[in-house]
Amino acid sequence: MKNNDNGFDKTELRLSALKNNIDAINSVVSAVKGTLGPQGMDCMIVDDYGNAIITNDGVTILNEINTTHPAARLLINGVMGQEREVGDGTTTLTVLAGALLDEALKMVDMGVPIHKVIQGIKKGIEKSIEIIEAEKIIITENNYHLLKEVAYISAREDKEISDMVFSAAQIIGNEVLSNDSFKFSDCIEAFEGTNNEVISGVVIDKKPLNYFEDGVLNDAKIMVLDDSLDVEENKKELLATEAGLNNYFENVEMIKEFAEKIVNMKVDLLICNRGINPMAMQILLDGNVTIADRVLNSQLIKVAKHCGCKILKKSALNKDVSVLNGSCGKADRVVYDLEKEQIAIQNGHGKPYATIIIAASTGEITREKERIAKDAAASLQFALKNGVVPGGGALEIYISCLLKKYREDINGMEKYGIDCVIEALKKPFYQMIENSGSNSLEIMEKIITATRLEDKKFLSIDFESGAIKEMPVEKIFDPTYVKTSALKKAGEIAQAILRINLILRGKQLN
Repeated sequence: MKNNDNGFDKTELRLSALKNNIDAINSVVSAVKGTLGPQGMDCMIVDDYGNAIITNDGVTILNEINTTHPAARLLINGVMGQEREVGDGTTTLTVLAGALLDEALKMVDMGVPIHKVIQGIKKGIEKSIEIIEAEKIIITENNYHLLKEVAYISAREDKEISDMVFSAAQIIGNEVLSNDSFKFSDCIEAFEGTNNEVISGVVIDKKPLNYFEDGVLNDAKIMVLDDSLDVEENKKELLATEAGLNNYFENVEMIKEFAEKIVNMKVDLLICNRGINPMAMQILLDGNVTIADRVLNSQLIKVAKHCGCKILKKSALNKDVSVLNGSCGKADRVVYDLEKEQIAIQNGHGKPYATIIIAASTGEITREKERIAKDAAASLQFALKNGVVPGGGALEIYISCLLKKYREDINGMEKYGIDCVIEALKKPFYQMIENSGSNSLEIMEKIITATRLEDKKFLSIDFESGAIKEMPVEKIFDPTYVKTSALKKAGEIAQAILRINLILRGKQLN
């Protein structure tokens, strides 16, 4: 039936918003899909000034591309949420969301009600997550080596980076890594022109105010100050009065007393995040106290945790020496690298910590390696916390087969929404095959045939040899939570887009 005013079919009018949104989503997907898999390619992003970023990292690409479409921004915001929460799986999420919407549009074009498609997608994803949880392998002492394999896959098969990440994990230990408040990827520090290394301790990217003998402090006593060791700045009007001037001199004397107290406590290293009064500084230097001032708060916290320090305010220095001694921490060694201008605090007496130094010859390559290392660290941590599942696309193929059986038990048109999930689950695997230059349909047929003949459920392709292999045997694993989180968020984004019936131009929003 035609509308007499404009000649459009009512169904076309109803779907115009959906098609517009899906087109925007697909433009985002096309930007990152070529990077997926072990043989994915890099993307070059160039800004208006000719500055370029070359990267294989999906979240970096999406963060840099210039798009204003609300649907595209919705997807990108979801991807950023995945990056903040998990730190990996962002490209997979993007491809899954695009595939779900493409399949949903086909169903709607066939006449399936949108709300039925949405309900089916929701059921299909819930069932998929249930299957993933049932198939996961929990990390124990007996299979701890699997963490190294997970890091290797996530590091895009960069053995040096994955070995460093695994070594750092062993130093830090399972107890700290399993803590929800600890973010392993924060242990990555990138510097241009240095050497890759793992340090058992915290690295401060700061030059000390004094160069201590041989650049080494052994069995160092450390105080951490979340404050300045200086007089608070007074207004000029106050200094013009006798009372104000007297108050200023009293405060200077107090700061000098604080400095003398620190010297008498035999503190070896004072770390603070603000400045130090010149007179107090001289007292500390004369007392052989090494000083690192204006240190970042994030590094201040790391030092305190690693060395067992209590973070003090300036006013706390009024307390008795016995109390202050209990607030100080210890480290076996403090090393200053003159060339790198870094202080390494090693083997602290608090919580174990490790710093992974990532380096390369240029800034662009250094930043890209840092992103790779952070992905590997995040994947390893979530693998330890939530277990692992077979990777290489094998799990998704297996789930899609089980969903076909599950679909048979569903009555009504919701089964068409489950069809969307079945097809979408295959899309990341198809994309990896296409990125390797192979034929996805041919490879899928080989896997289905091998599964039937060999009675194995986690088969996929070896992208190097082209052979069909069993992923658990080849030690190809992915973190469980990366999979479930990406699938869940892709489903939420797809459902949100499908519910949009109309796009209106509104007033400017504050």
